[in-house]
Amino acid sequence: MTALVAYATHSGATRTLAETLADALRDAGLDCELVDLEEAPDPAGYDAVVLGSGVRVESIEKSAAAWAKQHAGALATRPFAFFSCSGSASDPAKGGKQKATDAFLATLDHTPVATKNFPGWVLMDRIPLHERVLLKSMRTPTGDFRDLPAVAAWGREIAPLLRG
Repeated sequence: MTALVAYATHSGATRTLAETLADALRDAGLDCELVDLEEAPDPAGYDAVVLGSGVRVESIEKSAAAWAKQHAGALATRPFAFFSCSGSASDPAKGGKQKATDAFLATLDHTPVATKNFPGWVLMDRIPLHERVLLKSMRTPTGDFRDLPAVAAWGREIAPLLRG
């Protein structure tokens, strides 16, 4: 059983979640490869796929949306899961919901076996100036909100789903 964990990241938080997830899937017995979408992985060579994307300004990374569209046929024929990573996911008022994830999933022709929205980080020194200005004007909380044990737990939870 081979699984691809592909991710798109802007500031690096999504990569750390993808690394944690891949380790959890390996611990659950899956042969797992972790690949940045910048390397243009082909999902056709894997039995299952997990796609992760950072969220910026209420959208998933453009590279993740384009990759999913390009490989829609392959993703529809194997177990596929999706996770997002954003600072806003730590907001209790959102109740675990993420507009960017919902909008992305609505573009797919198939339903993932699992989806999850994880908190990331909002670290101003890793964000472009124009986004910093926007985030400051919105009074966005800053900090590292990642919960890596929750990511690992989700990996253990979805491993059987990815096996099919």
